[in-house]
Amino acid sequence: MKKDIVDDINRSAYAAAEVVDWYADLDFILKPEAAILKKIAPVIKDKKLLDIGIGAGRTTRFLLEISSNYTGIDYTPRSAELAQEKFPAAKILCCDARDLRVFDDGTFDFVLFSFNAIDYMVHEDRIKAVKEIYRVLKPNGLFMFSTHNRDYKYFDKLPWQEGRYDLNHLKSCLYTFVHLPKHYRMKKHEIRTDQYAIINDIAHGFSLLAYYISLAEQVKQLDEVGFVEVEAYDMEGNPTGHDSNFPWIYYLARRPAE
Repeated sequence: MKKDIVDDINRSAYAAAEVVDWYADLDFILKPEAAILKKIAPVIKDKKLLDIGIGAGRTTRFLLEISSNYTGIDYTPRSAELAQEKFPAAKILCCDARDLRVFDDGTFDFVLFSFNAIDYMVHEDRIKAVKEIYRVLKPNGLFMFSTHNRDYKYFDKLPWQEGRYDLNHLKSCLYTFVHLPKHYRMKKHEIRTDQYAIINDIAHGFSLLAYYISLAEQVKQLDEVGFVEVEAYDMEGNPTGHDSNFPWIYYLARRPAE
């Protein structure tokens, strides 16, 4: 069954020691994260925050500066352990976004699901996760996340198909060539529909199956769950209504007041 295959592949990839170690070294936030957090910091200051898919705690330090009332979760046990070791005073749990029953309805003022972590599940599970996030948010609570951009001009292209010629591009070509056999083995698990695609991209040596969606479809998806006032940001941290220049887009949405 495709659902089980996608989940098994992605869970195994994230649990691999080299991937856990890679995330353990990260301690920064991206331009759109910084821009959005700066904008909403006065609203969520000292409020209840939920940070999903934290790895070893890349975003933990930055959210703790906004509020000590912080909970971080990751579905990879070792990553959750490392995050707890790095931030012993923080509340860190091993938990899956698709099942947030450990939290009551209307618990959090803000939920973050960063670094495209929402993209490593099948469509049905993604909707389940978004509904769970909606449930645990308080009325007027904010949801911020990033996802892969299907409108990206190099979507589903190998590096040598992109028409770019610089040193970083050459490195990407060499990296891809080394891992190409795995890529061709993984392609049989891809899923493509009019609304979204789940493809095997370059991340972690073509080890993952990632969900890509256009900005318009993502806004529609959030609207169908019940979110309002959806804002999109490009990877420079600028508001956008359509973007083909970056492979990721960040979103900010609000659960409406009751």
